[in-house]
Amino acid sequence: MNPVLALALAVAVGASFSSRIEVVAAAAALACGVAWIADRTAFRRVLRVSLVLGGIFAAAAATAAVAWASGLDRGLMIGGTVLLRLVVLGTAAAVVARSVDAETILRMTSRLGLERLGLVFGLALNALPHLSETASTVWSAHRVRSGGRWVALRRFPALAEVLLAHTGRVADQAAAAAALRGHTSLGRMAAPLVTLARTVVVTGPTGSGKTPLVRSLIEELGGRGVPVAGFLQPAIVEDGEKSGFRIQDAATGEVVELARRVAPGEGKFGTSFRFFDEGFELGRSALRDIPGGSVLVIDELGPVELRGDGHWPAVERALRSAEIGGLLVVVRRTLVPALVEALDAGDVVIVDLEDDCADPLAVVIDALGTGV
Repeated sequence: MNPVLALALAVAVGASFSSRIEVVAAAAALACGVAWIADRTAFRRVLRVSLVLGGIFAAAAATAAVAWASGLDRGLMIGGTVLLRLVVLGTAAAVVARSVDAETILRMTSRLGLERLGLVFGLALNALPHLSETASTVWSAHRVRSGGRWVALRRFPALAEVLLAHTGRVADQAAAAAALRGHTSLGRMAAPLVTLARTVVVTGPTGSGKTPLVRSLIEELGGRGVPVAGFLQPAIVEDGEKSGFRIQDAATGEVVELARRVAPGEGKFGTSFRFFDEGFELGRSALRDIPGGSVLVIDELGPVELRGDGHWPAVERALRSAEIGGLLVVVRRTLVPALVEALDAGDVVIVDLEDDCADPLAVVIDALGTGV
């Protein structure tokens, strides 16, 4: 955004907190003018019926409460001030949400040592457009079910619970989206992964060969008579695009489908995938009754697990009950810091497949220790 327009918008927001209605009215006019010049799409979003009705409802509630206590004139002034203030704040939020993303805010606040606050603020801004669309959809459905706009208006307070539920869903998806990019501080932290075994974390960019490396490791260890347990999660590629994942038992070779890509908003755990119970059951089965001294391979642990869901309970249970000879975990690069933080392991080696490594299999076997 142009620095002059940004300054004008900041002035409008500051002026909106004045107790004088004429100052707040001027602030509203200034904010709308800035939005019209800077981002007309954001301005139009503020004028959506659902948002306008929400502002009117809030202003009417304030008017009624103050009028009952201090008279109609005072109530109208307070109600008008509330409505104008909401116009300023809603317009400013819409413009900023389309101009600044969470990563930009996070970089700024990280320099000040306020990473968590920056993440919350950035995600809140990025979630506003989704909340706006959700409010519009909920209002349209409510009006149709009510049989008309005026009946819907009379039943408007009943929408509060529905809107709050959707707000909670959007907030959870925002936190999950942050976890997908390596920011897990807003998610529910899983209990530490406790193990005394040598632990190797394999990482690298998409397509770097992490799963093929795990397959080669399983074959090599099998040839040496070393038992292997755990699972792999090979991608399903259709028409050149990743459309889902399968899960394969590392010991038996059994394979079932774990996840399939779905339309936006229909996925589970805040992802764009629908997960199948059969896949999680195979994962649990692969982690039961692990022979002593086995090398446990987990391909892979993702943000879902690092938030305590997905395969995490089965992995944690396996590490508590089995005396394994080594642990290999595959994880995407952005999640390495979160995984290391969640690991309560005495010896961790990180193998990045993007590094110049002539024989990554030999590196991994050597890192797992002489027992392998």
